[in-house]
Amino acid sequence: MYDFSLFCGRAYFFGGSMKKSNNKPLPAIIGALVVQLCVGILYLWSVFKTPIVTAFNWNASAAGMVSSYMIFAFVFGNLIGGFINDKKGPGLTCFLGVILFSLGVGLTAFLTEKTISLIYVTYAVMGGLGSGFAYGACISCIQKWLPHRRGLASGLACGAFGLSTVVFTPLSNALMNVFTTDGVVNFMPVFLILAGVFLVLGLIASSFVSLPGEEYIKSLNLPEKAVSGGENYTLGQSMKQPAFWCLFFSIFFINGTWNLCVPLIKDLGMARGLAESAAIACVSFTGITNALGRIIMSTLSDKLGRAKTMYILCALTFAGAVLMTFITGYGYFATIAVIAFAYGGPSALNAALCTDLFGAKHSGTNYGVAMLALGFSSIFFNWVSNNILKATVENVTSTFIMGAVTALIPVVLMIIIQRTLNKRDAAKAEG
Repeated sequence: MYDFSLFCGRAYFFGGSMKKSNNKPLPAIIGALVVQLCVGILYLWSVFKTPIVTAFNWNASAAGMVSSYMIFAFVFGNLIGGFINDKKGPGLTCFLGVILFSLGVGLTAFLTEKTISLIYVTYAVMGGLGSGFAYGACISCIQKWLPHRRGLASGLACGAFGLSTVVFTPLSNALMNVFTTDGVVNFMPVFLILAGVFLVLGLIASSFVSLPGEEYIKSLNLPEKAVSGGENYTLGQSMKQPAFWCLFFSIFFINGTWNLCVPLIKDLGMARGLAESAAIACVSFTGITNALGRIIMSTLSDKLGRAKTMYILCALTFAGAVLMTFITGYGYFATIAVIAFAYGGPSALNAALCTDLFGAKHSGTNYGVAMLALGFSSIFFNWVSNNILKATVENVTSTFIMGAVTALIPVVLMIIIQRTLNKRDAAKAEG
């Protein structure tokens, strides 16, 4: 009989029980990107929601909460994983994230009509936590391999995460079609196959995730500031800085418009004149534009600067929110794509900005705490929209006016952050 503990020991070693390092960037970077693809189905719930409601005779509103709980678990996974990453390295953190994520998806396969509410624990909490573990570790890892292109590094990591929806939506739909009888999906083989794919690919990829060695860093011939990200602040030190809270609330507000769009994309699209097939395609296309926003805008920030890039993203989000109050037909399709692009950009840019502000050494922990703003944003804006503004497909004007206003707040916060960076650079130049 195979000794499972032996497998765990080997996986633990290859996954990075210590802060394993080497001087070959490509295997480590590709490994981190594959891990991101495997754990990036955070936004895939919409594919499963309706078939699961049908298969398990579940309440649709209760099913709708799965994605919200998963996002919350995801941001807490970033926080917990950040502590592990800073202490033990990205390999072990990715290994644990892949195991937890795959286990959550796999256990979902065994739920029944009587136990379906446990999906909050399996798919949402376990899956979200595992995804968060790996997400932050992969961003931190690639940033350390590309300290001179920190925006590009964040964009690659976040882009791979965003592309997961594009890659695994067709596979998930194909599996559900294969295992459908009389209009009802048998989810046991669907989730077991997906969990197996995530587990095998994720563990293999995790074995390549490692930190750069000293020889590699020296070969780049970079100034110390570029390597370390400047002065390294602990979490406690970071949270005492006004710039940290500016970053936190920038994440909170810039995500507001997209969080308002997500529940409405398909139904509002059909109400605005799109055929059902076009409305569904609109949902899928957001995965592509989201990933492009992460890669393009974060890379641009290396050349243009974080603040100027964020101003562009705020302007795109503001324009999109205003258009959403009246746009119809394929103009609606294009507007949703722009908002998704502008939502993707800050996801990568903020990770690089956090390292710029507080250094690379504790980047996993610092960004993990800042990412809590994403979870709060998801809950807050949808609660205001549904309970105070009473948003429906026929009544979204006030909701998107709120989205337009909140899109401008990060501009002010970014001005404060940029002044902080300028003062710090001036003080170091004088010193």
